[in-house]
Amino acid sequence: VKDAEANAAEDKKRREAVDAKNHADALVHSTEKALAEHGAKVAESERRAIEDAVSDLKEALKGDDAEAI
Repeated sequence: VKDAEANAAEDKKRREAVDAKNHADALVHSTEKALAEHGAKVAESERRAIEDAVSDLKEALKGDDAEAI
């Protein structure tokens, strides 16, 4: 029973990490698409800040840390 509980907790962590990764992946994709379509309408400083945030998120996606993502 204890093994099952330990595995359930581990499974939950993995599932949360996968969910976070999937959500972040979708966010990166939609943000890049929006910038490609409407980037010219955004102030240069804001566009750079968005691009930097997307870059940071892409870097976090290389790992498995749900907290970092």
